[in-house]
Amino acid sequence: MSSVLASAFAIDPLMSWLVGPNRDVTARLGHLFSHTVDAELRRDDHLVDIVDSGQAVALWHEVDEWKPPNTDVVKAVPAAIRTFGRHLPRAVRTMTMIERVHPEEPHRYLAYIGVHPDQQGKGFGGALLESMTEECDDRGVAAYLESSSRRNDPLYARYGFVSLGPIELSTGAPEMIAMWRDPR
Repeated sequence: MSSVLASAFAIDPLMSWLVGPNRDVTARLGHLFSHTVDAELRRDDHLVDIVDSGQAVALWHEVDEWKPPNTDVVKAVPAAIRTFGRHLPRAVRTMTMIERVHPEEPHRYLAYIGVHPDQQGKGFGGALLESMTEECDDRGVAAYLESSSRRNDPLYARYGFVSLGPIELSTGAPEMIAMWRDPR
C-alpha cells in the first residue's frame, strides 16, 4: 500500500513541491507512506480501502477522527524528516494551513487516494470512491477531501464532490482545492 501511494504521489504537484527538486520523490515518499499506512492499520476504526489488484489505495478517516492524535504526530517525525529533509518547515507550514480550513461539520475525510501510475485511467480510483461514497450515503454522512492535482477534480466531481475553492498556501505552492460532498 505504501509503495502504491508513494508512486502515485511522486507525480503529485504539491508533494513534489514539498519534497523539493532533484530528489528521489518516490523513495522519500515511501518513508512517509510506510509510516502513515502502518499508523492507520494500527487503529481499530481504520478505513483503509484497496482494490483487489492492490494497485489503488484509499485512506479515509471516520467522522470526527481526521486529526491524528499527538502521539501519532510525534511518532511521524522521523519519517517526515527522511521525506522532506530541509524542506520540513515548508511541509509543516503547509499542513498547518490545510488543517486550518478543515470543515468542522461531521464528515468522513479522504486523507489519501492513489493509483499506481501504470494503472491510472482504468477505473480503480473510481471504484474506491464509489464504495466509500455509497457507504457515506447509506449512513447520511458528508465527505471531504483536498485535491492537490487539478487533473483529479473531474473524477471527484463524478462522485459528487464540489469545490469549496482553493486553500491558501505558502507563496510558490501549487494550488490545492478543498472539496465537499453532501450525502445523497
